Amino acid sequence: MSTTFNVVIVGAGPAGLNAAVHVLKSRTKPSVLLVDKITPWERPIACAEGVWYEPFNAAVDAKSEWVRFFISKAVLHSPDGTAITYVEKNKGCIINRALMQRDMALQCEAMGAEVRCNRKVVEIGLEIDGRRSVRFSDGQSVTAGVVIDASGPVSGFGKREKISWKPLDLEPAYFAVAENIPIENDAVHVYLGKGIAPGGYAWAFPRENGTANAGIVVGKTFGGKVNIRDLLESFLKRDFPKAKVLRYFAGTIPCESGKAAISAGRLLKAGDAASAINPISRAGIVEALVSGGLAGDFALSMLSAKSQRQMNIVCKDYGYAWQEKMGKAHGKLSRAKGALLKVPDGDYDRAFKVLKGIPQKKLAMSKIIGLSLGRFPRLVWAIRHLM
Repeated sequence: MSTTFNVVIVGAGPAGLNAAVHVLKSRTKPSVLLVDKITPWERPIACAEGVWYEPFNAAVDAKSEWVRFFISKAVLHSPDGTAITYVEKNKGCIINRALMQRDMALQCEAMGAEVRCNRKVVEIGLEIDGRRSVRFSDGQSVTAGVVIDASGPVSGFGKREKISWKPLDLEPAYFAVAENIPIENDAVHVYLGKGIAPGGYAWAFPRENGTANAGIVVGKTFGGKVNIRDLLESFLKRDFPKAKVLRYFAGTIPCESGKAAISAGRLLKAGDAASAINPISRAGIVEALVSGGLAGDFALSMLSAKSQRQMNIVCKDYGYAWQEKMGKAHGKLSRAKGALLKVPDGDYDRAFKVLKGIPQKKLAMSKIIGLSLGRFPRLVWAIRHLM
C-alpha cells in the first residue's frame, strides 16, 4: 500500500463508496485510498434495505440487479391492529445492499482507487502543513490531503476539531431475517404502538426465497428501559406466529438532526458519521449516498484551496450544501418526531378507523391530512412541522 494519497476515505459503506466515486470522476485523477475495518459486502448488512427508487437512482447509477423488489404500497398498522394500505405512484424498492457495495468497491478499484478492507483506522491526525495522517491499528500510517470520515456513528474522529459528537438521539434497533412471514413482495408493513415499539415502530419488509426482514426500533428514552429482543419476539409471535428466525441483527441509528459542523480543515464527515439519517423513517441509505457524494465533491474543493480562508469557505459551503439537500427537511422531521411521541395510541386507532372508510384510490397524503387527521387535534399539532 502506498503511504501518501490525495484523499483517504474511512468506511466503505454507501457514504464512503459514493464519496470515492465522486472524487475519482475528477479530471485531475487524484489518488484515493478507501479503507474499512471489515469487508462490508461479505457480512450480512444490519439494515432493512428499503429506499425510494427515484432519489436512490439520482444519488447513484443504480444497477437493475441491485433491486430485490419494487414496492408499490405501504400497509400501516395502528396499535389496535387496524390496517390501511397506502398506494404510492413513486415506487420504492428493496435493494441488495451488500451487492451494491461490492459492485461500487469494484468500480472504485477500476477507476484507480486502492481499496483495503480489514484495516482498522484508530486515529486521524490534526492538519499539519496541508496534510493529515491516518493511523491503523497495526501501527502503520498514511497521509492525505483530505480525509473523509464515513466510518459510521460515534466514530470519535474529529473530536479535537469539535466535529465529532455522540448523537443525542441514538436509537437501538433489532431485527431478524425469518421464514414464514406471509407478506407480499410489493408491499412494506409498518406497525405503530407503544406496546409494540415504544418511541419507534416495527416493520416487515420482503426478501427473496420466502423470507422477510422484520424488526423493531425504539426511541432513545426507552433504550435502557425495555428489552428490545423481547419486543421483537412478542411482535413476531403476535403478527407472525409461524415465523422461523434464521438470524438476528442489532445496531444503533443516529437520528439527531442539527446544525453542528460536519467538516474542519481537510476533514469531512459523511453518512452516519454526520448523522445523515431521516429522524422519523430512520432511513439512511439514500441519505448516506447523497452525503457521501457531497463529501467527495467538496474534498476536491479542499484539495484546490490555496489559503486557510478558502478552506474555511469550503467547510461552510459543505455544511450549507447538506442543509439544502436534506438537512433542513430532517430538522422539520425531527421536530415532528418529538411531537408525535406524545400522541396517545388511542388517537392513532381512531384516526386509522376513519382512514379505513376512505376508498384506497382516494387515500392520497392530502386526503389523510385533510379529511382524517384534521379530526384529531393532537395529531395535527404534531405534524404541523411538516407543513
